[in-house]
Amino acid sequence: MTIFIDNNYMSLFRRFLTTKLIISFLLATTLLGCSTVRFAYNQGDTLTYWWLDDHIGFNQVQEPLIRSSLERHFWWHRTEQLPEISGSLQRAQKKLQGPISKSEFLILRSEFQKYTYKIADEIIPDTAKLLISLDASQIETIQKRINKNNQKFKNEYLPKDKNKQVSVRVNKIIERTKWFYGGLSSSQESKIREFLMKNPIDAEIVFEQKLRRQSEFIALCKEVQQQKLSQQATEALLRDYMKHFESGRNKEQQAFHKKWVESGAETASFISSVVNEEQNKHASEKIGSWISDIQELIKDSTVLAAKRSARLNR
Repeated sequence: MTIFIDNNYMSLFRRFLTTKLIISFLLATTLLGCSTVRFAYNQGDTLTYWWLDDHIGFNQVQEPLIRSSLERHFWWHRTEQLPEISGSLQRAQKKLQGPISKSEFLILRSEFQKYTYKIADEIIPDTAKLLISLDASQIETIQKRINKNNQKFKNEYLPKDKNKQVSVRVNKIIERTKWFYGGLSSSQESKIREFLMKNPIDAEIVFEQKLRRQSEFIALCKEVQQQKLSQQATEALLRDYMKHFESGRNKEQQAFHKKWVESGAETASFISSVVNEEQNKHASEKIGSWISDIQELIKDSTVLAAKRSARLNR
């Protein structure tokens, strides 16, 4: 459930701050059990507030507005998106019972990606209000946190030796594959490593794209703050930013993004052809546990709706 909830809600504000899509509290809580996952999700607005405050430093005027906004958006996500995500996971679970083609993975990716952009449409008005309220010192704080995260990324993924960069990527993919499929035999791991070594992705270009998104966002923040832009103008800037967020603005950036996406689908397809029936069962059960978590969160909505209504009607 981590991948689909975190990347589709928690990380949206993070996308606007253009820091790395951090595996959030949900990853840790997934490992602790379903009840903890539900508890963490139910506290998601508070945890997201803490993260944002750490990266921006809210003043007394901003604090209540941001808290109210996050509560509202998490409620929207719970009631509007969780049922749709559950359906998408069920379709993915059926697909992942055997080998899947590259085109099928691209379709799955597109289906889950749509949730991110729905969230963007939902939160852009409130994000614009936040950006309008930022002062120069807060923008500087965001830049400092971005710089800190960039250094961490470089330390982890960008050793000076190109061959080591490839090895880092390969090891990460192997680690995630073992987690999802419940382990790999030495033969399977060798096959996947060989495939990945023959199909490398330039980590330095990935980092350049990361820097591009960050610099565009900081420039956007400064433009809003210095020119004292209106709500409408700020929303327009944010929509344009999101439009080009992933693939970039020029042909070279767009070509690399396409290659990166297709490479991911090819890798996933190859791995699905290497694993066996027992490993497919493990992956299916893992997705099933995510679906169960989401269904419980949806059930919780009935009780929470009554409490929320009572509070709002006071």
